[in-house]
Amino acid sequence: MSTWFQNTFIYQLNNSRILLFNNRIIKSVVASSLAIVPFAIIRALILVSSIIASHMGWHHSSARLLQLEETLTEFMPIVMNAFMALHWAIRNRYSVIHFLTINLCSLLFISRVISDGKFFFFDITVPLALLSGITVNLLLDNAIRFVDKFQFLKNKSRKASILFFFSVLIISFSTFIIGVVAHSFYQWIFPLVSQGLLGSYPDNFIDGLLYIVFRCIPWFFGIHGYFVFADLDIGFINEMQGNIAAWHAGQAQLNIISPVFYNIWCTMGGTGNTLGMLLCIALNKRSPHRHMLGLSLPLALFNVNEPLIFGLPIVMNPLLIIPFVLVPAVSYTIAYTATAWHLVPPISEAVNWSVPPILSTWIATGGSVSAIVLNIVIIGVSALIYAPFVRKWCISKQKTPELDLFLPPTNLDLVPGHYLQSEEKSYLDALNQIQRLQTSGHFILYFQPQVRISDRRIIGVEALIRHQGLDGKITPPVFLQYYDRLKAMADIDFWVIEQSINYLHHHLRSFKDMTLSVNVSAQTLLDKRLLTVISQVLEKPLPPGWTLEIEITETQAVIDPAGVIAILMQLKALGIRIALDDFGAGYSTLNYLTRYPLDKIKLDRSLVQGLSEKGGLQFLKQVTRLCRLTQCNLVIEGVETEDELRQVLIEGIETDQELAQVRSVGIELAQGFLFWRPLSVDNLCVVLKENHHGLEQQQCAKAELEFAE
Repeated sequence: MSTWFQNTFIYQLNNSRILLFNNRIIKSVVASSLAIVPFAIIRALILVSSIIASHMGWHHSSARLLQLEETLTEFMPIVMNAFMALHWAIRNRYSVIHFLTINLCSLLFISRVISDGKFFFFDITVPLALLSGITVNLLLDNAIRFVDKFQFLKNKSRKASILFFFSVLIISFSTFIIGVVAHSFYQWIFPLVSQGLLGSYPDNFIDGLLYIVFRCIPWFFGIHGYFVFADLDIGFINEMQGNIAAWHAGQAQLNIISPVFYNIWCTMGGTGNTLGMLLCIALNKRSPHRHMLGLSLPLALFNVNEPLIFGLPIVMNPLLIIPFVLVPAVSYTIAYTATAWHLVPPISEAVNWSVPPILSTWIATGGSVSAIVLNIVIIGVSALIYAPFVRKWCISKQKTPELDLFLPPTNLDLVPGHYLQSEEKSYLDALNQIQRLQTSGHFILYFQPQVRISDRRIIGVEALIRHQGLDGKITPPVFLQYYDRLKAMADIDFWVIEQSINYLHHHLRSFKDMTLSVNVSAQTLLDKRLLTVISQVLEKPLPPGWTLEIEITETQAVIDPAGVIAILMQLKALGIRIALDDFGAGYSTLNYLTRYPLDKIKLDRSLVQGLSEKGGLQFLKQVTRLCRLTQCNLVIEGVETEDELRQVLIEGIETDQELAQVRSVGIELAQGFLFWRPLSVDNLCVVLKENHHGLEQQQCAKAELEFAE
């Protein structure tokens, strides 16, 4: 039962992670949060420098640094909003300037509604900036897609005019709705909530526990809890300062709970008491995360842990978020109990959150030795709680795709839900494989020529993605399965389309009467961004004589055939040819032939390999006759030897009449290692020059001979 509970519970957590990773709103929030990490680190270091300068007696420099830190803090929500707009525009292939302008204008107007101050633009909070960014980006995205549906709006000037009108509406709508709601919240609701919390804040254990938990949870999405609760913290700090002043005047008892109480007991090393996590990593000599200590540990001494949170990561990590929330809750409970039982004195001095652990406790408690001992005990307890989670996370990173935490040594058939867990392991393995790809090299394009059999002239090229390692090694596209598993094939296909068109304009424009073929998965065909990407790359006309061809991967399942047909028809309306790739290797083959508007059919290499089998040639002939009914051009793929080519052409062709009979069968084009392997763009240019120039010379010589006769 315990094994079943463990597997099911962890599976549900990771399944939630999948759903979140595939949500475009969550992606943009996490991306914008990750983008401001350098700002957050710089801000913290400036604050530390200000404190050090103050203790050194350099009060003027300290004040200037503190002012700079406050400016960066106020500027942070604006930066997050801008990065969210940037991420949304780049991912969806929209105008970056357009999205940035509309987002910042909306944020400017919203801040004007809720604030009457001179510097009203800096009164924006992180939650408000995120809400504005999500609303504006969604509305703008839908507006662009709506406009793209109408053919008469494809004209640039018309589209720009309509989008300008929609942009004004979006700014007005977001300003009115978000601004009015936020203004009402800050004017009426927030004071009531703040007053209620302040009423119970100093002495209520449960409210304090909930507060520390809620400050940790936003980090799962990469959002700093400090920014979320910044407005409440101002009230809490004022309450603490008033209580300490009253205590010094002999008019009140010290409260147990205060902002400094949270800082010295629950945020050692940063939110989540991650000093205990760093201790676990440091003590484990085999930990794959020891390289993070060099950056994370020095910053953790000043309670800055963004490198650890995003580098390990804790963000979007359903396993490590458990101790990340649990450790501060346990630390809070221990410290509260010890203070209530008078084992340690309450906080009597205000200390900045960036003062190093233990030192801050010494100052805040008036030099209490028992408080220092409790500090060390809490660090040890934190390390004990983090230890099993960090250890299992390290195992999963080292032994992917097998996650030992999820699957203890047992017969999986006896564990309920093991098929779901197997699927989850595959997903996590894909994540790790892609991370390795991104850190070990970059993607490049190779091109494989397509040859006209009659004269072996190159009449087209197929763009093929490859991975080039840091050592120069070229890896074939075996990695595409990982992007397919993560439902991220569209981003790969869009990159190939954009780069191949770019290569065409810069390297291949001098060659005529050619076709550029690009593979597109079924995922990409159903992606709403496809037509936008195609329209953008075709804004600059292709060089004369060139045609763009989209190849459908026949081996990949199509969830929505009707939707694919509609997309293909729109692509053909743009002048794009449609080719069916790998015909004969997958399934639903006849369905493809009869339903999709195809221009070309590429016969899979399996049909060529079958020529050596009994009846293989006759089978190929029958397949060819079937394909001819669609009036499509035929390409035979995977031809690697002269014997295979002769069999495809029907052995023993010696005369023009026999060649004409072969052409009547329908196979006129071929592609394979016999002719050319995939080539880099530079080598392709050399090959094309030799191929086309050589054929032109042959044609000239033949014409002169005929003239002489």
